[in-house]
Amino acid sequence: MFLKRAVPWTLGAVIALSPIAAHAGTYPGNKCLASKQGAAATKCAAIFKAWSKFEQDGDTAKRDAAIAKATTKFAAAWQKAEDKSAAKGVNCADSTATSASVESDIDNAVSDFITALNGGLNLGDKTQAKCAASIAGSAAKKCQAFLKAESKFIGKPSAAGATKRDADKAKASGKFSADYTKAACPTTATESDLENRVDGISDGVVTSTTVSPNVDDTQFTTITVPAFTQFDYNGQTLQAVCSKGTDYSYFVKRGTVNKLLYYFQGGGACWDFLTCGLIGTFDPDVDPNGFDNPQNAQVGLGDQSNLANPFKDWNVVFVSYCTGDIHFGHSEQFYSGGGLGSVHIEHHGYDNAQLVEKFAREHFAAPDEVYVTGSSAGAYGAFFNAPLIREIYPAAKFSVLGDAGNGVVTQEFLDNKFPVWNFAANLPTNIPGLADTLTNGTGIPGYTEVVANFFPDVAWAHYATAFDGGTGGQTGFYNVMLNLHPPVVAEWLNWWHASCAWNDVMVQQAQDTAAAAPNNYRYYIGTGSRHTMFGSNKVYTDTTGGVPTIVDWINAMRDRTPAWTNVHTSNEGILLAGDPRQNGNPPPPPFVDDNADNVPDRISCP
Repeated sequence: MFLKRAVPWTLGAVIALSPIAAHAGTYPGNKCLASKQGAAATKCAAIFKAWSKFEQDGDTAKRDAAIAKATTKFAAAWQKAEDKSAAKGVNCADSTATSASVESDIDNAVSDFITALNGGLNLGDKTQAKCAASIAGSAAKKCQAFLKAESKFIGKPSAAGATKRDADKAKASGKFSADYTKAACPTTATESDLENRVDGISDGVVTSTTVSPNVDDTQFTTITVPAFTQFDYNGQTLQAVCSKGTDYSYFVKRGTVNKLLYYFQGGGACWDFLTCGLIGTFDPDVDPNGFDNPQNAQVGLGDQSNLANPFKDWNVVFVSYCTGDIHFGHSEQFYSGGGLGSVHIEHHGYDNAQLVEKFAREHFAAPDEVYVTGSSAGAYGAFFNAPLIREIYPAAKFSVLGDAGNGVVTQEFLDNKFPVWNFAANLPTNIPGLADTLTNGTGIPGYTEVVANFFPDVAWAHYATAFDGGTGGQTGFYNVMLNLHPPVVAEWLNWWHASCAWNDVMVQQAQDTAAAAPNNYRYYIGTGSRHTMFGSNKVYTDTTGGVPTIVDWINAMRDRTPAWTNVHTSNEGILLAGDPRQNGNPPPPPFVDDNADNVPDRISCP
């Protein structure tokens, strides 16, 4: 799971930097959610108050009339919020449960609260009826305070807003506790039980309005957008399309916990006639029914049946890849091959990623934790999109891992090939020094240092094997970059020729980046030459060279424990089962055959 289907090339080493336009203002979808939660706060208070009065006067008709009035007002407010949001291009109805469903949940929960409260009471006793009414009235205030606090937070999420929300809820809980004690009611319901019931009402509303029940939780749903579909998002008019004008599809799944795995798919890169046309070093489309669909590739950290998988219960958005621009291009190119013709490529990776982000923020509005990752080309998609995703989830625990995308590139590639994707046009303007990494030659190390220091509460990391190989591995693409000009293009297939040079640069970059951002950046350099790990079961088992398992390291990263360290295998060159290698009689350097069977067992660099 979570890897592009097999093609001759899948991106390894590419480039330094992603363009992202900074988000500003309050998003219409968040305004809608805030309005819905505010309406729920009013309704919850009204229902509790209706029951509070009933506790003393026993007037069923009066209680039911008050509940009916609150229901009508609630439904109207809910619809009004949806209409306003729709007018601004956001389908807030699809983001949440229906008003009828939320209304029913609140009504039933309040009724259950009253039943529990009345346990052991004699409402014919005026004193007991009065204390019951008092507690129900206090519950009305608490429920309203909780949902108002949530409403203020979701309207414009921020870390400070989350702190204020929690403080307001703690204050409301304290007030309810004091009221319960003061009432001195002889109910059999404990304070804790009644507290939890009110908390449950608030939690239920929040879940119903921030994790869309309209996303399937049994399997991945395919969302296909017709080619060249225009959409407006954050002040930009963008187009969703694959590289050769075909439809774009992406995949989503709802989990059982309020956490979000944000995965960027790999699948190559291209930047001229040779790589985009004649040879083709990328995958140009998305097959929603094939291996592109994560439902069809449940392996490694994509295996949602494996109890050891930390992401098995999470919400997932899967950003498919088909544009040859490592998920952040925004350009249309006609690449000429002279007498061989030309090729027309739509580099719209940025547009497609923004389309998926729009869906994510509208259907998974306030996750407690976000883990942004991707493999190969998707590793760069993760790193370049992460600052933008962070802006929409500022209060979540947030981690970013690039799987097999370390950014080992040549300066010639950075200067002459990279610009065709038009990254610079979308760079966030609110991160000082970010644009400079495009021109000062610092590449991924410079980029990572800038974003790690700008987002000090975010954990950033890179994973790679020591000799990430194959034509589509990082050594393969580095070999291409070292041989950009004819006639040396014939050298491209000899990917192993760049293995040692790539390793030297990769290790140095990792160490330099860790030194520049020691508080929140780590690297993991594993044994051998496999390209990518996310879709491999090695994540649960491989400890070759004294390394921790990848899954343990990822869990330490998520939890920010001391076990999240910089990892470097003690024996880089051992080739593990399935690792790319070049056989021969004898195998070509840097491969070494220890068993005289013409099958390399290790890599040995001078």
